Amino acid sequence: MSDAPKGGRLGILVGGGPAPGINSVISAVTIEARNQGMEVIGFQDGFQWLMKADARHWRSLDIADVKQSALRGGSILGTARANPAKSEADLSAVLKVLQELQVTALVTIGGDDTAFSASQVYKKGAGAIRVAHVPKTIDNDLPLPGSIPTFGFETARHLGVGIVRNLAEDARTTSRWYLVVSMGRAAGFLALGAVRHPARGRHQAP
Repeated sequence: MSDAPKGGRLGILVGGGPAPGINSVISAVTIEARNQGMEVIGFQDGFQWLMKADARHWRSLDIADVKQSALRGGSILGTARANPAKSEADLSAVLKVLQELQVTALVTIGGDDTAFSASQVYKKGAGAIRVAHVPKTIDNDLPLPGSIPTFGFETARHLGVGIVRNLAEDARTTSRWYLVVSMGRAAGFLALGAVRHPARGRHQAP
């Protein structure tokens, strides 16, 4: 790889499960970084290959590469639940690859595991790599300011509300019970949001 450009080299990766809006973030970050004179590279499958000290699974990103995908679902960089913060060796491997590729800034997109991993990358790198995390989790379980949901949560909540309303109508019609199982790991915000009374505010208690 050529010497890092004067503006630096920024890496982007996605961790955790899929959620609407990932490609919009990748696009916005890439466009702003390129406009600021930075080179941008995208790592495939989150921290997965970096943890194996594999420096091959990345690609250069330019404005032309991302502008058509901004409104598409999914992630053009894929995603993985790999968590380098669980192992000192894995974390060292991540730092080794980032330094080898002369990455000076890293943007991570993900939930709480990815956020913590990103913080450990910054800590272990002793500030040599600037790190910014974009919170993405439909569980809405990151400690953000009040009334600010993580992106992906509102879409999942909206779909959940529709499912619950339809089942409620079926229950009234058939006099049967229906059991709805919602994801959320240790948090119940998505389940709570799906059964919230429609007449109440979006972020009010039921």
